[in-house]
Amino acid sequence: MKRINHVMAVVLVGIAVLALFSGGGQRRALTILMLVDGSDVVKVNGNKLWIEHEQYLRPQRILLNGKLWIPQWATTNVCAPFEGLQPPFAPQDPGKIKVSKKAGRGPVTVTEMPSAENDETLAFRIDDSAQPGTDRYEIRVTW
Repeated sequence: MKRINHVMAVVLVGIAVLALFSGGGQRRALTILMLVDGSDVVKVNGNKLWIEHEQYLRPQRILLNGKLWIPQWATTNVCAPFEGLQPPFAPQDPGKIKVSKKAGRGPVTVTEMPSAENDETLAFRIDDSAQPGTDRYEIRVTW
């Protein structure tokens, strides 16, 4: 009976270790809530996220996985990056990356997938330029 308990304990520890190193089979996710007027390109790399603003009003308040971020804009249309993204964007398989729009009236399109050439950065455009005024967008990125 002790041998069976010992074997079960070893098996359970092995399963726990596999779950720890494989992420438990769960996908990582980032949810972004923001008001968009015009178009913006969102870029994600590791624990950083930043916005390259293209037209009309710059985003002022953004929720990243429920955490409030107020982008700091210099004289350019690129904001200072948010650092401390949790979980960090570090896909093991770029083919499993999905960017989906949950709310918002305009299209959201991936403009750049992570690669060695772009330092493993994901980029997607939120385009609200066809309608006047702002709209609330909810974007979910999974990997």
